This record gives sequence, structure tokens and C-alpha cells, in this order.
Amino acid sequence: MSYSHADVGHALARATKSLTGSRMSMHKPTEPMVLANTQFELLAYGISYRTTVCKHVLNRLTNQHELWVTPQYFSQSTARHVGYFRSGFAKVHGPDNIFTTPAGNGSGGSYIARDDKLFANYHLEQVNSTLPDVDKPRLREATRRGTIASCLNRIDLATRNMTKGIALDRIDADTLYSLQGMSHFLEMLLDTPDIDEVRAAVKAHMALNNPKNA
Repeated sequence: MSYSHADVGHALARATKSLTGSRMSMHKPTEPMVLANTQFELLAYGISYRTTVCKHVLNRLTNQHELWVTPQYFSQSTARHVGYFRSGFAKVHGPDNIFTTPAGNGSGGSYIARDDKLFANYHLEQVNSTLPDVDKPRLREATRRGTIASCLNRIDLATRNMTKGIALDRIDADTLYSLQGMSHFLEMLLDTPDIDEVRAAVKAHMALNNPKNA
């Protein structure tokens, strides 16, 4: 029997038994699976076609259920499947503990968790590679500020994934300080009314942090 997309999305949130629909399905691990060296237990994972796109986990510190959703875009139909998983989870557990993270990728047995510092450092690298766009010539001010706002959103996402509901002794202090420092810098840029001062600050930042761009 093939179940509807909504049924499969709801089943992922309940995590009581595996369920297969038309081109999307959810599966439970064959036995309880605590992600290695983490505070999370994998309860179920959602699949679009043959690709794992999200994971339903239990945060054993907070005793709250979380949904980890991949940020990777595959196709319009897979995006719709992800939407069913998200809405099913939100109806049962609420939307507050839905996280966009690469930890939602991969097979059900993938052990990496959302708070891994590698993800946060990746976001920092992406922001540093994007910031030079703010100083490109012949761009409108709105475009420059939009780039900064997009970078700040990325840093906020990384900080939330790394810290929300995470035991303090699991948070890498150096990475967290880097995220906070970048967040303060980006907020300062958005609060600076003179766009020429913004461009100068970005240029100085890139020179200090990326000598090859000096």
C-alpha cells in the first residue's frame, strides 16, 4: 500500500513505524541509534526518492524532538517532499526545533550532529568569501546591504545550530567566539548609514583576515 505524502510526513514526526508513499518514505533504524559522541538519538529519517533529506532526532539533554533538514536543493519535487516532512513535524512537535543543517543529509547511519564545529567553520568561510561582493563597483546600495544581511542570516543559522539545546561542554569556544565576532561586525555594517564607510570597513576586514585580498 502506498500512503499519501501528508501521511508519510506525519509518520516521520510520530516515528512509530516505517512508511512508504509515492516517491517519498520514512524509515526507523532497526535498533535504537545514539549518534556517536553526541547527545542525540536518531529516531527516524525521511527520504525523497532515494535521498535522505531530513532526520528526526531526540535531544537527550533537553528531551525535545528535533528535525534536521538538509539545506541542499535537489529538485522541485524533492523540495515539496521536504515541505511535507517539515509540516508533519511542526504539527506534532511545533516549528521551534526544526534546524536547517547538513547533518540532515546522508544515510540514516550518518553520525555527524548539527552542533559539529565543521559546519560553523564552513559558514564562516562562506561569509568571508562573500563579503568582497559588498565592495564591488557599480552596485546599488540595496544590493550591498542585502549581501551583508544574507551573511548575517548565515551566521545566525550557524550559531543557532551550534548552541541551541547543546551542553556547554560540547560547544567549541573558539568557533563560537568567531561566530559572535562576525555577527557583531556584520551588525555594525548594517547600522552604518554611510555606504562608503561600509565598503571601507569591509575592505579593511578582508585585508586583515585574507592577506591575499589586501
